[in-house]
Amino acid sequence: MLKLHDIAHWPTERISQRVLYLLIALAVMVFALFYFVAYDRPFADDPSFNAPLFTDLLLVFMLLLVVLSCGLSAWAVMRSVRRLHGKGSGMENNVPALRISHCVMFGTIGIFIVAFLVASGTAMSVNGKAYHDWFWLKVSDMFIYTSVLLLAIAIGTVIYGATKYYRGSRKKHVQA
Repeated sequence: MLKLHDIAHWPTERISQRVLYLLIALAVMVFALFYFVAYDRPFADDPSFNAPLFTDLLLVFMLLLVVLSCGLSAWAVMRSVRRLHGKGSGMENNVPALRISHCVMFGTIGIFIVAFLVASGTAMSVNGKAYHDWFWLKVSDMFIYTSVLLLAIAIGTVIYGATKYYRGSRKKHVQA
């Protein structure tokens, strides 16, 4: 039997792995219910549209994930900044951890601001009806642009990290 006391002694990697597996299982379950259980139910006002039975569950699940991720991100940033400010110089193992923390935090906020300013607020047609709420159109575009940019940065970082071994072994051969 798994006890909370046992989990407290697990390494961070194992805990995060189990949380990831749990989130993947929940997402698969919610999306499977959405797509495979009463997906073809006709919409009461216009039978040409579908009104899947588990639409509300999917929306609530996504909203909970957004709120949870925003809350945990804010908590992690505040904890990190508070912990690093208490160390005086902000250096940890000769790494400027406080400076890196500030750059990531302000860089992310800056990306959000620039993406919001660049985003389009042009009206669009949704299900045959005009949608022209300028603010929400810009916010949705902002999140799309930010997501694409952060994913591109993450992919670039992974590729750069994966080539580290190749670059390191190449330097050894050149120096020898």
